Order: sequence, then C-alpha cells, then structure tokens
Amino acid sequence: MNASAHLASSLICQSQEKRRALFASMPAQAPVTDATEFHAGMHIPCIERALAKNKLLALPDANTKLICLAGELWLTRDGDIEDYIIGPGQSFVARREDKVTVQALRPSRVRLLAA
Repeated sequence: MNASAHLASSLICQSQEKRRALFASMPAQAPVTDATEFHAGMHIPCIERALAKNKLLALPDANTKLICLAGELWLTRDGDIEDYIIGPGQSFVARREDKVTVQALRPSRVRLLAA
C-alpha cells in the first residue's frame, strides 16, 4: 500500500471527531467561500463528489474527464465563449491548461477521472 492510500484508509477508519480534529489542526489555506478546489497538478484516479444546488467546483489543473452522475451542471471554461449544461450520463473533458468552473444547477453527483 502506498503512502497516500495508507493515509486515505487511515482517515476513513478514524471516528468523525478525530477526523474533525485532524482537519482543524491543519494550517488554513486561502479562504474559499462556497467552492471546492483541487490542488494544481493533482493526479486524479477517480473521485466522486456530491454538489448541493448552486455549489461550485473548480476542476484541477490536469487532464480531467467530468461525468455527471445525477442532477444538472453548468460548466464554464476561461476564454471559451460557450458555456455547457450537462445532465446525467453526459461528460466534459478539460485539458491541463483549462480553467473550468462547474456549478450545480440542482443537487448533483459528479465523477472526475484522469483523461
């Protein structure tokens, strides 16, 4: 088991109070109000995430395929005059240099894969 898999499994096995204490002890990053972000250059094997209505998701700086599992998503890419609305079963592929922001138009579930 590699170090990141060990860390992830260790967090999952901890009680909710211990996980909260661990995250509370971590240094604060730049304030983010109502968005979810990924670290630049992060490798994405497969991540699933639930988004409440109007929640934002900033895609990582990596070749990423976003799949809408449920709900409805509005995607905008910096420098692209088009916006995209995708529903269940539809996907969107972002390149490493793309700056893509996703907003849930209603409660949604997404899956991110390395593209």
